[in-house]
Amino acid sequence: MEQIFKELVEIGYVFPAETEFVSSKNRLKVNVLNGRVRIDYANIRDVARAGLILKTYGTDSDYVIEEKNEFKDVCLMVDCSRNAVKNIQTVKKLIRNLAMIGYTSLMLYTEDTYEVENEPMFGYLRGRYTKAEMKELDAYANQWGIELIPCIQTLAHLNQLTRYKYSHFKCFDCEDILFVGEERTYALIDNMFKTLSECYASRRIHIGMDEAWLLGRGKYLNKNGLAPRFEILCVHLQKICEIARKYGLKPIMWSDMFWRTAIEGRNGHDKNDEVLIPQEILNKIPKEVTLCHWDYHYVNAEEYGKLLGIHKQFNNEIWFAGGTVEDIRGFIPHLTYSNKVAKAAIEAAKSFNIKSLMETVWGDNGGECSLFATLPAIMCYSYTSLGLSNERLEREFQALTGYDYNEYMRLEEAQTFGKYTEDLGNPSKYGLYNDVFLGYADTAISTEDKKYFTKAKQSIANLKNGQYGYVFESAYDLNAVLELKYDMGLRLRKAYQEKDKTELNNCADDLLKTIGLLEKFIESYRKQWLTENKPNGLEVQEIRLCGLKGRLIGCRERLIAYLNGEIEEIPELNETLLEQAVSRKCAGNRLDLFSHEAIASVGAFDGYTEVDV
Repeated sequence: MEQIFKELVEIGYVFPAETEFVSSKNRLKVNVLNGRVRIDYANIRDVARAGLILKTYGTDSDYVIEEKNEFKDVCLMVDCSRNAVKNIQTVKKLIRNLAMIGYTSLMLYTEDTYEVENEPMFGYLRGRYTKAEMKELDAYANQWGIELIPCIQTLAHLNQLTRYKYSHFKCFDCEDILFVGEERTYALIDNMFKTLSECYASRRIHIGMDEAWLLGRGKYLNKNGLAPRFEILCVHLQKICEIARKYGLKPIMWSDMFWRTAIEGRNGHDKNDEVLIPQEILNKIPKEVTLCHWDYHYVNAEEYGKLLGIHKQFNNEIWFAGGTVEDIRGFIPHLTYSNKVAKAAIEAAKSFNIKSLMETVWGDNGGECSLFATLPAIMCYSYTSLGLSNERLEREFQALTGYDYNEYMRLEEAQTFGKYTEDLGNPSKYGLYNDVFLGYADTAISTEDKKYFTKAKQSIANLKNGQYGYVFESAYDLNAVLELKYDMGLRLRKAYQEKDKTELNNCADDLLKTIGLLEKFIESYRKQWLTENKPNGLEVQEIRLCGLKGRLIGCRERLIAYLNGEIEEIPELNETLLEQAVSRKCAGNRLDLFSHEAIASVGAFDGYTEVDV
């Protein structure tokens, strides 16, 4: 407990000198009577939680607070594979926060971003966690009562390794999927498990194995002929379980490859046309494997229940990754949407007696968003699992962070416009990268909507101090760019086609201002990245953002050349934009665009646009 006593100073709390700590098998209980404090705790992390409670409510009045989570596991999974590998200080800070707000475990999702013995190219130049770092983080988590569970991939989603598939990893079937049955595949996985078993005290390991839709359709097909995907999957899983047993590890895997087989194959239905999984399929799944169902796209519990009902047929322990912090669509998170999804998913989990929960923080498209920008949603998830009120959430968030909860939530307004909270529209991303001449997204952009970025900027202007001030500084600078640039393409096209040179001159002036504001955002974003992440991966963001800056400079120079009569036309501004060219439209005519759509317009950097980073 000494580590907890020492580091609770971070939130400005020191336990009273005569605090009584009593080990208990049941639950956390904080009892304040006549200024004296007694803490009954079932786990070391309860002591950290008690510290936050006492910081919030003080010792001037008498009260008793008891807590016991009906869920056995409440885990947070943080993506560390898409450029943003969280640095050691960030992970330690996160561990402290998780202990104080009611989580039991943490997974750092690492596809290739960890050191593997005998595999020097594994995570090469990607900011991978070294063995020493993994051991350090594991020991630190144990001091706070948080189980640090390795979370990796052992079948698909290993796309970063495919660049070495001809020289070092000659074990790929097709795309990013490993070649089932090949000796090199299992030598690689053995090396993974050996390394991780030495670095983590936890005997649980998440082995991934999701979304391998082309399994057996590449080299495997050429060598072995056509085989059912389910059969290939089971062969691979049996081999992984064998390796896991060798190192005393118990696998957890994503369940989608199994339940989708049941649905797509129409294997059986009862009288209500509900899916029944044949017993011979259920029997082929090793009972030692925990199946983790991921589903975090609905804001009502009934939608989750349809698939949770299928999962109850499995003979395996079930986890439910029913909740995600939506920060995967750019620099700004979708906090209210995340909270709605979490509450609906946890309600469904309770109705199906699921005892292990996971909240995910994915970083698709490059890990652009700050981890701590998502803290309100991370905390809402655990408090919902504990059955705590919004009042407690808000008061204890203030005590934890020093920020008002509802003011912190306004960070999302650059995405939601302050009102669209049930979708993943990301105007702050495509508004930033949308080309001012080509205008791919311009048919979905309205000049009237610029005011939302002004409001978003103003709403967080006073939050640029405190421990997360760098998050709000970066967001403020982004909104400053957007309130000027958002409709620049509309203005340019209209003025050009109407031959309004006065307005074109105004646009040239505003482009220069935009470039200056973008430079300021790049600076504050670099600060944010290096505060939370390892420097590896920043090169991707800087190339993108500095490429945007270069493009704006180039467009402005051509605009000035046109105004000076040095060139006769700007062909891009003559094009008629087609509304049907953009897809995934959301409320308020907002879009939900990925990086390769928003950044490269209709062009592609290498002809292949289905990328994760």
